[in-house]
Amino acid sequence: MFVGMITGLLAGCGSDNPSATVDEFLTAIQKNDFEKAGSYVQGGTESLTTNEESGEEADEELAMTVFENISKDYDFESPEEVSAEGDKAVIKTEITSIDMGSVMTSTMAEIMPLAFASAFEEETPESEKAFEEMTEKAMVKYMTAEDVPLVTRSVELNLEKDDEGNYMIVDDENLDEAIFANMSQLEDMFSEENGEAWTETEEAEAEEQPEQTSEVLSVVAENKSYDADPVNITLEEASFKKASNVSEDQQFDINNMYTDEPIGAEFNYFYIKYTADNTSDQDVTFSGINEIVLFSEGKQEKIEVAYDWKDFIDYDEAQDPDYYGAVSKAGEVGVVIKTDPAKVEKVRVVISESMLTETYETLSEPQNIEFEVTN
Repeated sequence: MFVGMITGLLAGCGSDNPSATVDEFLTAIQKNDFEKAGSYVQGGTESLTTNEESGEEADEELAMTVFENISKDYDFESPEEVSAEGDKAVIKTEITSIDMGSVMTSTMAEIMPLAFASAFEEETPESEKAFEEMTEKAMVKYMTAEDVPLVTRSVELNLEKDDEGNYMIVDDENLDEAIFANMSQLEDMFSEENGEAWTETEEAEAEEQPEQTSEVLSVVAENKSYDADPVNITLEEASFKKASNVSEDQQFDINNMYTDEPIGAEFNYFYIKYTADNTSDQDVTFSGINEIVLFSEGKQEKIEVAYDWKDFIDYDEAQDPDYYGAVSKAGEVGVVIKTDPAKVEKVRVVISESMLTETYETLSEPQNIEFEVTN
């Protein structure tokens, strides 16, 4: 996505010397001069366009952030001419920069469990947008890490003369490699050939395995509102659910990240769907649901939600606890439970405290809300 955004924003005028064109281009990247780097690339936005309907301003802002971080550790050897014949030339150079293939592999390793978790609930435009934002944040986090991996590689850039006789860098996979080291390795994983093979495998597995389902066992509460001043939170649904025909991949993911007790193809979980509204113009930090406690036959089962990452539906916009002014967020919580839902007598839901984001001054204390369960 961001390969297209960045190279799609580059466009310009070039030079009549192919080695000088490459040298100036790489120097501009090194200096984080996006506009100047663009003056040496062929085509520009007309040949590589982004999705105009997806929000050009946000896409351009992300592209600039990526470009800026790549520039920080960017270095290269003096370009050498490999060939120059007619209107074409090939220039070779050695480049050291952030290993974007490694960055994206780490990003995918972080977000894929969230994608698996989202299969338990219906996707909405809001959840898709929140997931996209989480992906972008994860990518930038790995790019800006102190130990971000660097890689040195030899790159041959192709150039062609334009109508004015200036050499322009051809917009091809070599240009991508010059900017985004090792991205081709990741792209190969999603190539058409591999994609078709994966699709065939997934279709075969889908034929063998029944469709995954989520069944409501009992509803504990609906449309209950509470004041966590200045945040108003409404529990639209709190219920016990049963997941069936859970795939082995999702079982593996949940067992490794979201529960202390291994699950199988079927398991019970407690589910909460809520909305939270900041009624003030202040920036407020509010985590939503802190914990859930189930009471049954003189025993309790306590599940930490906010601070122990037991929520396997971990892709909604309320996962970000910062409310910048009077905004509203939707959240979902799903936690694996050991207690038999039919034997639960009472449920306690602990709602988060609210704090001023800048100073961490407490505005409201955590609240214990209890629901009697009749089976």
